[in-house]
Amino acid sequence: GGIEVLDVYLLPEPFSGLLGGDFAPLLLLSCRVCLEEKRIQPLPCCKKAVCEECLQRYLSAQVQLGQADIKCPITECSEHLDETTVLYNLPHDDIIKYKYFLELSRIDSSTKPCPQCKHFTTFRRRGHIPTPAKLENKYKIQCPSCQFVWCFKCHSPWHEGVNCKEYKKGDKLLRHWANEIEHGQRNAQKCPKCKIHIQRTEGCDHMTCSQCNTNFCYRCGERYRQLRFFGDHTSNLSIFGCKYRYLPERPHLRRLVRGSVCAGKLLITPLILVLGLALGAVAVVIGKNCMN
Repeated sequence: GGIEVLDVYLLPEPFSGLLGGDFAPLLLLSCRVCLEEKRIQPLPCCKKAVCEECLQRYLSAQVQLGQADIKCPITECSEHLDETTVLYNLPHDDIIKYKYFLELSRIDSSTKPCPQCKHFTTFRRRGHIPTPAKLENKYKIQCPSCQFVWCFKCHSPWHEGVNCKEYKKGDKLLRHWANEIEHGQRNAQKCPKCKIHIQRTEGCDHMTCSQCNTNFCYRCGERYRQLRFFGDHTSNLSIFGCKYRYLPERPHLRRLVRGSVCAGKLLITPLILVLGLALGAVAVVIGKNCMN
């Protein structure tokens, strides 16, 4: 064979905190992608208007392709988006992946994670020229961790007999169909973990992936998360809440309100615990006095 495969295990750095954004005034502008008028903060590189939803979809798609150096979505702009802009507009799960690729791009560009389990694989081509049959499969990788077969070149599931360009074209058509709204809902939603598309025929927004058992919201595509006292995905004011449940058209205000509520709970919780301990101590003292 023409490839030497080396396995590299890299653990993700946890997302350590919320990013501080530059809360510049939002202007009512027409998005260059969806053409809808929304309150938008123009891109820092070319000052063109791309709404938050379109920018998130674009960045997520680039991260799924394993891109660390992401170009501006405006075709006439030749600049690349800065790291702060990318991190601020990516969903949490994609932030972790982006940090993978960003770190790898600084170390070794020939290393990529398995699209399914994130096990990293590095390969180097040997010196001799492969035969045409081997040349066709030179990017075929089978993950030693989960046995998933994928294409190293385009970072997608392996596409036997179809080149990367054709596969991506078909994948793009699938994503376009999935994002279309029919009968008041999306045609399909992608599982945030294993990335397969799931179509809902009936029921609520709470979906469970049949392949990886991940619980996620059909409406926004985010995983279901919850923490006691801090709410869950169905809570309007929880940091884990669905973005469509509260101020969907004002994302910055939504983050501010939810963050403030979360901060308030963080401040109040220790006071409640201290008060509870104090009342408990008083009750113990009173109980002892009564017994005496």
